This record gives sequence, structure tokens and C-alpha cells, in this order.
Amino acid sequence: MPWKLFIPLDRRPLEYMDFEYFHPTFLYESLWNLMVFGLLLTLFFRGLRGKPHLKLGTLFLVYMISYSLGRFWIEGLRTDSLMLGPLRIAQVVSLLAIGLGVAGLSWLYLRRRPLPDVVSASNKNTGSQIN
Repeated sequence: MPWKLFIPLDRRPLEYMDFEYFHPTFLYESLWNLMVFGLLLTLFFRGLRGKPHLKLGTLFLVYMISYSLGRFWIEGLRTDSLMLGPLRIAQVVSLLAIGLGVAGLSWLYLRRRPLPDVVSASNKNTGSQIN
């Protein structure tokens, strides 16, 4: 690939001494994060065009899913990760985050219930504090 990354011989992991070029995972992650940012901005500003507002927690859950999808893919290209069976630890964590994000969105939009940690609007202005 034209964007390949050369790693000097003294910096390569022992098992990759026969390879000179590697994927620039830092570049992939930066580009992925820019796309996730664009997605989040689009969702955030959609209310300005008369679309219904998102439910509380939606942006966070979409971020959790989209960031974790990219992280899962990029970690598969890395050469220096901790492994847990056939998957890297970061990929396992990414799968857990994707699952939690999908469960949260299902809770919000399929069950039509607020997330459990959201304070209702009726309790917001009472001035009571939780100790």
C-alpha cells in the first residue's frame, strides 16, 4: 500500500524481523475518530433542522459503539497486543462496549424507557440532594 510504514530493524518485534513495512494503525485510528466525530456532530445538530431530538444518552451510546467498532478493526492489525485466545484483549473490551452500547440503545428506543441513571425532569428543580 502506498501509505505503508517502514519500521527500522532495531525497532521491530522479533517475530516480524522478516517484514519491513507495517500498517500505520495510528493513522487509521485518527481517520476513524474523525469519522466518528462527524457522525456525532451530525446527530447532535439534527435537531436544528426540525428533526426530533435524541434521547438522553444516545450520543454516548453511539460513540461507544462506533469507537469500539473502529478499535476492534484496528487492533486486529496491530502486532504488539496482549492476546486472550484468538482475540486481543482490546478487541474483547471493544466487543463488550459494543454489546453494552447496543443494549443501551435498545433500552432507549425499543423499550422506550430512559436510562436508569437519568434524573427525571420533575426531580430536577426540587433542590433535593442525594447524600
